[in-house]
Amino acid sequence: MRIHFWYTIFSLFFIIEAVLAVLHLGSLGLLPTWISVFDFFLLTLAAFRLTRLFVYDTITAFIRGWFYGKQKTTFLGTLNTLINCPWCAGLWFGFIVSYFFFLTPYAWFFILFLAVGGLATSIQIGCNWLGWTAENAKQKSSSSGSHTCGG
Repeated sequence: MRIHFWYTIFSLFFIIEAVLAVLHLGSLGLLPTWISVFDFFLLTLAAFRLTRLFVYDTITAFIRGWFYGKQKTTFLGTLNTLINCPWCAGLWFGFIVSYFFFLTPYAWFFILFLAVGGLATSIQIGCNWLGWTAENAKQKSSSSGSHTCGG
């Protein structure tokens, strides 16, 4: 089986960046050994929001457009795959958010507003799902001829 060159390069780059980040945080005495549940939740929501922003949102479609239609075996094609894959982008954004969270207290505000946006997005998605589920049940009920209210 042929190993994709650019996927391998990006994977190695990610590993090297992660190791360098750990070494950098360690040299500054900022390497965490534990984080609170609140901080973990905050980081998770911030990474979620960044992932959703770059992979799905309209406002960043122009960035995804830079790589659209490129051959998968090229550098730009690999970037296209990366920026359109929520699992891939989520890993990179999780790394970036975590690194800056521990590196500087100035990142906290940005992570907070990304997390608030992530939670708001999650609530909106949940409300949409609940509304669609209720509407679907209502349509099924009315199409079957049964009436549940007042007869």
